[in-house]
Amino acid sequence: MVKIGTRAIIRIDGEPMLATHWDGYPASLGRDLLNCDKSVKAVIEVAKAHAIDSADASLVKTLNAERVTLLAEKHQLSLQEIKVGKRPENVICAGDCEIADIGLHRDLAEFQYDIRGSQVFFRKLDGWWPEALKQAVEFRLLAEKEGASSRGE
Repeated sequence: MVKIGTRAIIRIDGEPMLATHWDGYPASLGRDLLNCDKSVKAVIEVAKAHAIDSADASLVKTLNAERVTLLAEKHQLSLQEIKVGKRPENVICAGDCEIADIGLHRDLAEFQYDIRGSQVFFRKLDGWWPEALKQAVEFRLLAEKEGASSRGE
C-alpha cells in the first residue's frame, strides 16, 4: 500500500485534538471519520491508521506509552532505547517518533476536520499549521460523495 504524506488536523467540537501524517484527503481520512462513531476513542483509532504526529496534551502520555511499546517491538529495542530516540535505520518516518503536544505542532496542514456531534466538517488548508488558519476557507459538511472522491477539493 502506498501512503501519501497529506497532513491533516482533527478537531473535536472546535478544539484541535490530533494531527495526522498520512492520507489526510477526504477520500481517505475523511471517509474513515465519516464511518466511525465520532467518540474520542473511535476518532483516535482512525487517526492511528493515519500516523498521529501530535495530540492534545491530555492524550499524549497515553498515546506515547502505546507508541513506544509498538516501536520497541517493531525495532527489537528496549523501551529505554526507543525513548532516547534510538532506531536501527538512518531513515525515520512518520510513526517512528513519539507523539508531540499539538500546541507545539508546526507542520504542513493540507486538510482540517471538525467533528461536531455526529457530523464531520472539513476544509482545505494551505501552509504551515497554525499559520494556515489565517487564510483558511470556511468549513463545509463532509458528504459521503466527497469521502468517496479522490481528493475532495
